Amino acid sequence: MQEFPSLSIVIPSWNQGRFIDRTLLSIFKQDYPGTVEVIVSDGGSTDETVDVLKKYGDRLIWWSARDKGFVDAVTKGVARATGEILAIQSSDDYYLPGAFRAMAAAFQHYPEASFISGGEYAIDLQGNVVSSSSPVGDITPHSILFENVPPQHATFVKRKFFEETGGMRREVDMCADIDQWYRVAHLAPGRYISDMLAVYQLHPDQRTTTSDKWYPNLVKMVELCEQEPRYGQKFRLSDEERRNLYTYWEINWTGKRDMSAARPIAFRKLPGLLSYSPRTRRMILGASVNPMLKKLVPTGLLNAMRPDPATAVDLDWWKETSASAPSN
Repeated sequence: MQEFPSLSIVIPSWNQGRFIDRTLLSIFKQDYPGTVEVIVSDGGSTDETVDVLKKYGDRLIWWSARDKGFVDAVTKGVARATGEILAIQSSDDYYLPGAFRAMAAAFQHYPEASFISGGEYAIDLQGNVVSSSSPVGDITPHSILFENVPPQHATFVKRKFFEETGGMRREVDMCADIDQWYRVAHLAPGRYISDMLAVYQLHPDQRTTTSDKWYPNLVKMVELCEQEPRYGQKFRLSDEERRNLYTYWEINWTGKRDMSAARPIAFRKLPGLLSYSPRTRRMILGASVNPMLKKLVPTGLLNAMRPDPATAVDLDWWKETSASAPSN
């Protein structure tokens, strides 16, 4: 692989006009010597998205037409990609300075890695950092299920591995990005790097907070892989692992959408609490007993106990005036 491999970034888009300019600026302002191809697959947005795309002229490959959702938009975009490395970036998230150089250096350092995933900050609509994550080490099917999920917005995959899997699957549309990294990791491990590469924008319209399909789609992801010999022969859950994982997922993803719906599920698991793994126990307690305990603790004390996620980079770096910004 070249020192600075060619990179194709596919951005599936739908009515995120208030964010997508930031996404694009975070790409065009990267200090990266390699070729960068930007492909926006828009599903026929009715907000200001198209006006934003037009101002970038021929610096983008883009279209705006109705599609069948996230997977369809990504698939159409990937079909146009020519880069050795492929990234799928959300139209409401964005890259941090130096992200592409860090990616290239990581592939040089870990040449056998199928994909590279870096650290992320999560911010609210006011731009406040809510959380941060920067795991390290190999990314395997087991680590994706039981440790950390590679963040789509901070992940770069060798296109040959993406294509070897056949691309994203509509059968698991809600978790198609997780399923993609999960299947690629069966073929060859990925690698986490400690560099902070991207910012994840939290807002009420995200699929994470509105869909009830997360839990069944994740279960289907695992089952489909185990049924397919090229994946199932390399990694398969034990009965105990499956019991712990599915319990964890059911409570976690139900709670993200509606904690009042997750609480009865967690309470039903309490009698067998000690039979679960520590990770699943924490999830059960977090959705059942912990909310009652929190009511007994003063709000000020709870806030004081929460860690303050520090940032070592200017998250508004993309606003800086430079020659790479488009002219209006």
